[in-house]
Amino acid sequence: MTDAIPNTAIRRTLGYPRVSTREQEIAGVSLDAQAEKIRNYCRLHALPEPVLFPEVESGGEENEANRKKVAALLADVRRGDMVLVTDIDRFGRDVVFIVKNVRQIMRKGAVFVAIDKGFDSRSPMAEDTLANWAVGAEQERRRIKERTEGGRKHLRGQGYFVEGKPPFGYERQPKPKGTKTPLPLRVVPEHAAVVRRMFALSLEGYSVFEIAKRLRQEYGDIKAFGRAWVVVALRNRVYTGRIAKTAVRPKATRSVVQLPAEWVPAHEAIIDDETFNNVQLALRGRRRGRKPQADSATANHLLRGICRCAECGGSVAAIPRAIRSRALVGYYVCRGHVEQKEKGVRCKSATWLRQPDADAAAAEQFLTFARSLLTSLTRPPRRVEKPDFAGQRREIKTSRQRVVEFVAKGLFTVEDVKVELNRLDDALAAIEAKEVEFNETAGNDTVETRKNAHAYVQQIVDEWSVLPMDVQRALIRAFSSKVEATKDKQIRIVWRDPSGISAAHGAQELPALRASPFVAALPAPSAATSMSPIVAALPAPSMLARDYLGSPERAPALVERSRG
Repeated sequence: MTDAIPNTAIRRTLGYPRVSTREQEIAGVSLDAQAEKIRNYCRLHALPEPVLFPEVESGGEENEANRKKVAALLADVRRGDMVLVTDIDRFGRDVVFIVKNVRQIMRKGAVFVAIDKGFDSRSPMAEDTLANWAVGAEQERRRIKERTEGGRKHLRGQGYFVEGKPPFGYERQPKPKGTKTPLPLRVVPEHAAVVRRMFALSLEGYSVFEIAKRLRQEYGDIKAFGRAWVVVALRNRVYTGRIAKTAVRPKATRSVVQLPAEWVPAHEAIIDDETFNNVQLALRGRRRGRKPQADSATANHLLRGICRCAECGGSVAAIPRAIRSRALVGYYVCRGHVEQKEKGVRCKSATWLRQPDADAAAAEQFLTFARSLLTSLTRPPRRVEKPDFAGQRREIKTSRQRVVEFVAKGLFTVEDVKVELNRLDDALAAIEAKEVEFNETAGNDTVETRKNAHAYVQQIVDEWSVLPMDVQRALIRAFSSKVEATKDKQIRIVWRDPSGISAAHGAQELPALRASPFVAALPAPSAATSMSPIVAALPAPSMLARDYLGSPERAPALVERSRG
């Protein structure tokens, strides 16, 4: 607390009027009204003419980095100054911002006054009053945010797009006169043709880089198609005619990784569900900027991209063939063992797994699990009690309230409070994501979905040997929660719960099945030459050689040399 400074000792008064973009037209809240109130206060108390730092900012989340005027004011404050605001919420609604900066002003030997509330930092009750107002401002900001998000969620649930600019291929319909409710998105035919072309190229095996290049060549007069834009567009489920009621990306990121969300029908679809799901499988199986999946040297590696090292948790690399080896045998090895050699920190697991052995073991485990799954899916779904998500949210809000009280009393540093508030925000977001996921699972795991999932799994078991390698790989990924390569050269797979698989099938999240054109064209093997499903699924030696060398002409010579 600073020593009491009489008004006659005040050298300068610094006024800070602030409005949000939504408040500028409200009488009594405008910048001019606040500035006039600050001037009248100075005249009434015989204070110097105020130096004003007016600021207009977007409403919603407090963003100190964007408030240039308040930053200039705080940098300009000196001993003997008085900072004037019309109300405490004009200075800020974020509790950490208010407490930190008011105390900073007081430490500099200046005075802080909120006119409407009669707050004066020279008062003996200033600390207690500041704590109470800060708590109230924080709660009001939360209420405004919840009301705004609640309204947006309600509109999304009715099929209205309220996120800003519509995705390429759609446009907003003009609102009818006299109504504020938006209309569903409308397809732009010439742009929709580009979107369909983009998805078709992805299904044909083109990489994202090549798709962007093709689109620039064919439709360069419409848009400058970049690689990053293509990735986001190919993952955008809005093209299937749906809208998410909740956020689909982590807070404050531009990640393409999506959170669990509730999708509702909203507008005309440009892409059908089967095409969209197949493109997602293609994107997951294809590394950006590399060869398309079908032409890759490791296209026949079943565990490529889905296996982790049980020793260090790192990804397991698929190696086309052993280094300095003439054998046409691929391997799996932990990337932490190969790539960290130069850094001196290598994974303790030095195991090289032969690709045929590892793939055969994984395929056998999958078929065993699939057969057991057929039995599980004949049982009715078990009744699962819904967790008390509302109670968990209340606990988070109570913890946040305690943090606010502690910082107001000076028991926590500002840095500690920011870390704790961010942790609580993350915990609250995790609870909301779990609730959405639970609601989707509980709603989709029904007797009917189990019946349909049973037929789906039965088809997988019957047709496993003729399914393409990318489909087999996608099935193992979709049915498992963890695939690991152990130090003793074993493949360990943790499978999902039958209820989760049933729900995923009901939500159309499982891979679409399609037969391999290569295997389908072959004559059926005779009884004397019949092969196991695992062996039948492996490509012929000439195909292996072509995959590794990229030249069918060199394949016979390499096969003959390897036999020698």
